[in-house]
Amino acid sequence: MKAQIWLTGFEPFGRHADNPSQQLVEHLLDTTRTHHIERSDTELTPASVEMTFSGAILSVDEAGSRLSCEHLTDFDAIVHVGLHESSDKIRFEMCATNECNFRIADNSGRQISQTPIVEFGDIELHTTANHHSIANSFSSNDGVIISDDCGRFVCNETYYRTLHSIKTQQLESEEKALPAIFVHIPSFNHISAEVQLDILCDLCAHIVLNP
Repeated sequence: MKAQIWLTGFEPFGRHADNPSQQLVEHLLDTTRTHHIERSDTELTPASVEMTFSGAILSVDEAGSRLSCEHLTDFDAIVHVGLHESSDKIRFEMCATNECNFRIADNSGRQISQTPIVEFGDIELHTTANHHSIANSFSSNDGVIISDDCGRFVCNETYYRTLHSIKTQQLESEEKALPAIFVHIPSFNHISAEVQLDILCDLCAHIVLNP
């Protein structure tokens, strides 16, 4: 099986001189990798997928949060990656909230609170990836947690805009809603870049093989 993945990271922001999400994503952009997984069905049939990664490093501002909405067609999965400053684990975010409530200013100087991302939009939008399959596949990985709180900064704003576009444009892959997910990663001091890269590729493979 072959799959086209739209993958994004973010530029540095706030007090950070660099952003691990940018470094991680840049390892994969414009590359093609074959990844093998064990299917989460009763036969545990081995499966592999050849994934080609396209995408962008997003600016940490409104323009960056909107950019992916222009690139959602012709892809089999959308994966956003961002830094979680206080986490020591990789967080697979299961939903986005229709609210911006910035603790700090973004890179354009914008600092807003209790502001909807999309006027009259749904309060929450849930990942269009297979929640059950993801939770089962990574349940034994101590470095991964399933999260229902993507925060209220530009990461959440980006995720919400992507999910909203998928819903309103009725975008599909394999006759189901185009799978999209946000991944919050810790610093490489907590989990090495090599381990995080492998988990990210594993997630991408699971998403397209178990939509």
